[in-house]
Amino acid sequence: MKKTAEQPGIMEKLAGGLLLALTFLMPLKFGTLAVMPEATGLYPGDLFSWAIISWPAHSFGLFSGGLLLLLAPAAFRCGRELFSTPAGRTALLWGVGLPAVSLIGWINAATFDYALGETAHLAGIGAYVLAVYLMLARRPEWRAVYWGVLAGGMLCLAASGLYQYFWGFRETREFLEYQMESGAAVSAHMQLKIASDTRVFATFVSCNALAGYLLILMPLTVVMADRWAHRFEPVKPSRIIFCGISGAMVSGTFLLARSRGSYLALVMAAALLVLALPMRRLYRMILILLAVLIVAGGAVYIKAAGRGFASMEERVSYLNTSARMLAEKPLAGYGWGGFFYRHMQLKTTDSDESAHDPHNLVASFAAQTGVAGPAVVLAAILYPMFLIGRRVLGRKPEEGEWPLFALFWGEVAFFLHAMMEINLQIPATMAVAGAGLVSALITEERPETSPVPAVRLGGAALPVLAALAALWLNFRWIDAELKFDRLLSYARPMSAEDQKRPPHFAAVARLLRENDAAKPYSPFPWEAAGDYYLRFGDVPAAEHCYREALKRSECRPAIYRRLFEIEYARGDREAARKSLKRMYELFPTNPRYRELVERHFPELLAPSR
Repeated sequence: MKKTAEQPGIMEKLAGGLLLALTFLMPLKFGTLAVMPEATGLYPGDLFSWAIISWPAHSFGLFSGGLLLLLAPAAFRCGRELFSTPAGRTALLWGVGLPAVSLIGWINAATFDYALGETAHLAGIGAYVLAVYLMLARRPEWRAVYWGVLAGGMLCLAASGLYQYFWGFRETREFLEYQMESGAAVSAHMQLKIASDTRVFATFVSCNALAGYLLILMPLTVVMADRWAHRFEPVKPSRIIFCGISGAMVSGTFLLARSRGSYLALVMAAALLVLALPMRRLYRMILILLAVLIVAGGAVYIKAAGRGFASMEERVSYLNTSARMLAEKPLAGYGWGGFFYRHMQLKTTDSDESAHDPHNLVASFAAQTGVAGPAVVLAAILYPMFLIGRRVLGRKPEEGEWPLFALFWGEVAFFLHAMMEINLQIPATMAVAGAGLVSALITEERPETSPVPAVRLGGAALPVLAALAALWLNFRWIDAELKFDRLLSYARPMSAEDQKRPPHFAAVARLLRENDAAKPYSPFPWEAAGDYYLRFGDVPAAEHCYREALKRSECRPAIYRRLFEIEYARGDREAARKSLKRMYELFPTNPRYRELVERHFPELLAPSR
């Protein structure tokens, strides 16, 4: 029998099923942090470990790129106006616009690793958003299934968070004690953190990253649970059970994450919801006053609990730095990774840490790609939000509109949170945020199929090109990261077994050559090898590695500190002075660096300090 548009073929079912499987796994496996070239993801040697751990962030682009390639034939079967619909334009902004505008950040990138990593990361996110669009544009009736899979993954994530709170933290402390008894070196900071910090992060890299993902899907999860409840009789108690359990799970995990920024974003979104809903003015004023009291009470609690407002001061400092960077280089920005180095020079708080990202979705692009970056980001957010908002604001949702209503306000809360957190670098979070907007704009009318000659081949080829870009960029990153991971097993061993390994200079030299061949632009393998040689007393080899690292990126103050220690121990005071001066110029607010300067060359301190 001839297949019709109502009968998806085997390949279409396979591609759609695999995309839904990836969607379910995203919060469980891809809550990791992308674009961290100084470190690597986890690469265990057995399948059981892979089933437990979160996966390397850039492996997401391999999955999403591969699935987009499978779904690309849908672009040739759909109508010629495939990308002229609101959903199609939104998919293009996320799938092509964001990766394309990120290329501006390559121009002034001081360390090329960050530029490659950011574009690869955005290409992977874009491939997923395009894949979801192609699936739903071809099969709009699958949208409810897609939302259900999102909710199912969310409930599993919430279960993981609750397990961590009640049992996981204790298991982690026991494992740490075992590692220390086995002879593994564990820093005092890590011991204190594991012993005292019980903020839930589940499968994500941090509690703040977890909270960002929860904000998007908490309302939708409860709405989908209500829909599931209608399949059981009697309906009323089923709704109470389904909605009560799902609501308790997601809200409980959200509260246990104890992310202050997410609490604020939720209250702000709730205040906007109150302003948008039709109600009597008195009720609206009461609810707004309640929101103000909640924020004030939260501030008092934070102060009383001893957590303070240092993180908020840091975020103000991030925005100050971003504004300075945009003003200094408005056309192309400082390049990806530029915020990390420039913020060390401009930050207004005294600490030995410098953020890699301004913890603000718009500011990150503004500081590192110039004016074009934030323009595209704001278009990718505000254009679909405006269109969805026109459908849901100012009235009570009708029966079939509750998922759309819930998703809209989840996205509102998330984007408020993204203005104060590092959500940009989390694959699962950004992918769901973009695909959620696209899914909300999908109409129930299936586009007419067109023969290949009638299709605008340029537009239809875009998904293929986007898929190939995601695959190639992320494969290149993962390949280099695997080589770097092998080098780090020698240079910075984590396990007790690796820490007891005797010197093996030949292996390190071989691995360094492999890394330099894979990433000749990267300072990080040379820096790691230098640390290895210095640890085992080969000072000339260590110094050579550090100087090679500086040839590739001269903005790294930690390397100048190591060179200072080598030169000072050798008795070369003039060279040591130059290294210390450069270190201090790059990071003047680091208390440890300031102490070094005061102790050895106090004349280097600026008169104003």
